[in-house]
Amino acid sequence: MKMKKTDGRKRTAALAAAALCMTAALTLPGASAYFTTYVSAGGSQVIHLGSQTKIKEDVSDMTKHISIQNTSQINDCFVRVKVFYGGGFEISYQDKSESGNLWTYDKGDGYWYYGPILPAGASTEILDVKIGDLPEDFDKESFHVVVIQECTPVVYDSDGKATADWNTVYTDYEKIADRRGEEAGVR
Repeated sequence: MKMKKTDGRKRTAALAAAALCMTAALTLPGASAYFTTYVSAGGSQVIHLGSQTKIKEDVSDMTKHISIQNTSQINDCFVRVKVFYGGGFEISYQDKSESGNLWTYDKGDGYWYYGPILPAGASTEILDVKIGDLPEDFDKESFHVVVIQECTPVVYDSDGKATADWNTVYTDYEKIADRRGEEAGVR
């Protein structure tokens, strides 16, 4: 009987030692990281810190009249638009501003840039997009010109000059990650 009592004490001592070792292991930084590595969390909160813009598009005589409104209450921004039409017809553009030179086209990226800073609450001058040389039997109901508009907050360089950082853009109130494609989705 003494033998069994000793075995019970040894087992209790071994279990106590194992529990003490496990508790001590939890205090080590590496072990703590192991136990917290696989914890997941969910949920999100949208925070609007950047510029907010809204596109205005009116159509008349196969011409789309485009203007961008800065709906932000406090942030000035720069804006640009890109136009797509899959019909195979020629597209012509006309800057409808009084000076006729507020919108400029960049052949490198295919965007039309609005030159001046767009103040909070203001709208751009109109840029007309016209589909030309249409045949007589053209179905005008199939006139679908897609306009993509983007804005970026005004950034000031070390000399105080306003610049546009097109690596950070906003479309329809959602910030798109930088242009290298980090989970930016479809552009």
